[in-house]
Amino acid sequence: MDRKLKCLRCGNPMEFVESEKIQLGERGIPFSHVIAGALEVDIYYCKECGKLEFYHTKDALLTKIQCPSCGKTHDKDYRKCPFCKYDYRAK
Repeated sequence: MDRKLKCLRCGNPMEFVESEKIQLGERGIPFSHVIAGALEVDIYYCKECGKLEFYHTKDALLTKIQCPSCGKTHDKDYRKCPFCKYDYRAK
């Protein structure tokens, strides 16, 4: 949250707005946000040109889950296991 950032578009200083949890998941798929979880980010804003930038917070990591099919652990934001392709939406 204490980053000194310059806007990549216009070079002016960016201001910290807030930390926010961004909901992951697909639109139109009921309860996909429950499976995917949320990503915590710091939001910065350029007053000059309006550009927003999002940075992953230092202490927030994506939740890990264990696949019920192959038993391997991976980030919770996958719709299918990246190893065995088990589809969490099929349940």
